[in-house]
Amino acid sequence: MLGLPHHNRIEKVDKVHPDKNDAKAVLTVWTDARADAEADFNEWYNRQHVNERCDVPGFLSGRRYRAISGRPRYMALYDTTGADILSSAPYRKALDNPTSWTQRVMPSFHNMTRAVLDIEKRAGRGYGAIAASFRPKPNTEISPDLAEWLSTSAIPSILQQPGITSAQLLVSGAQSSANNTTEGKMRAETDSSVEWAFVVEGTEPSLVRTACRAVLPGDTLKRRGAGTVYRGLYRLLYGNDALRKDFK
Repeated sequence: MLGLPHHNRIEKVDKVHPDKNDAKAVLTVWTDARADAEADFNEWYNRQHVNERCDVPGFLSGRRYRAISGRPRYMALYDTTGADILSSAPYRKALDNPTSWTQRVMPSFHNMTRAVLDIEKRAGRGYGAIAASFRPKPNTEISPDLAEWLSTSAIPSILQQPGITSAQLLVSGAQSSANNTTEGKMRAETDSSVEWAFVVEGTEPSLVRTACRAVLPGDTLKRRGAGTVYRGLYRLLYGNDALRKDFK
C-alpha cells in the first residue's frame, strides 16, 4: 500500500470491503426453541451457525436477538447482496450438508417463520442493540398505501426519535424455501413465511418502545391496511459479518 496515491488506496478498500449499503435483501427468521435443547441451540447459533452463514458468498452480516417482549423468543437477520443468494449453489450446499451439531439442533426449532425479503427502504446508519419487529400474519401482502406511508413518512419520522439508529421496510421478492432441503427436513415443523416486515433499531428498550408507540401505533397501522401485526422487541445477542473471521 505504501507509495500508492490516496485515491487508489480508497478504491481498493471499497472493492474489498462490503458494507451495509451493499445489502439488497434480508433473510429473516423468527423462532422458538424447545426448552430442553435451548442452551445447546444458543451455543450452536452463536459459535457456529451465524458464522457459517456469513462465510457463504453474498451474505454480508448476520445478527440474532432474544425477545424482551413478544413472540417468538428469537429473531435473526442476515443481510445479503440479493434474494438470489438464497438460491445459489454455495447456500444450497450448506443447507444440504449440515454439520453434526446442526443435525442435533434442527429438531429443537419450534414455531419458526422464515422469509427472504427485499429491502424496499432502509435509512439510518449502524446497528442498534435493540430491534423492534413488525410482521403480519402469513400470506398477508402489504397494501400500496401502507408501503408508501412506511417508506415516505414512518421511516423519516421514527429516525428523528431519540435513540433510534435505523429503520427498514422489507417486502417479499423472490422467496426461497428451505423446507425441501436436508436441513429444513430435520425440523419437526414446516416453516411458515411472511410477505413483509418492518424493523426499527435503537439503543435502549425504553427509547425504541417510545418511538414505536409515537410513530407506529396499532390503530394507524390498521387504518393503513396492515391487518393483524405481530410486534416484538428484541435484544441483540450476537452478530458477525463476512469480513470478521476467527481470531488465531
